[in-house]
Amino acid sequence: NDIQAALGFEQIKRINDYIKRRNIIAERYNYAFKDLPLTKQLKRKGMTSSYHLYVITLNKNFSAKDHLKIFNKMRDKKIGVNLHYIPVHTQPYYKKIGFKKGDFPAAENYYKRAISLPMYPTLTRKDQNRVIESLKECL
Repeated sequence: NDIQAALGFEQIKRINDYIKRRNIIAERYNYAFKDLPLTKQLKRKGMTSSYHLYVITLNKNFSAKDHLKIFNKMRDKKIGVNLHYIPVHTQPYYKKIGFKKGDFPAAENYYKRAISLPMYPTLTRKDQNRVIESLKECL
């Protein structure tokens, strides 16, 4: 509608600033996590990412239970982590048509180890420090 179009139009004017800010936040995360047992998002040289999400993947020595424990501890600390993405074949519709757990083990493995950290242009340095320190404590 017109209101949504007007909001979108105004946001497009700031898209480059948003992307620049998200890249600064991602660089801080990358530096802070360089020695932790996790994998960070990859970015090809010469490419710019919009960092819509900032996803970490726990190393394989972490179990699914460890993943859930870390996720819950972060949530207990009021850190807005999320799980992305639930494998499509485990969704109710796809289960009804015959898909089942185990059909796509790579997707399921990724889901058991990935956690999305807070990533938005107005994330303050103070709040990002809290995310970083909380994750280090939880690991």
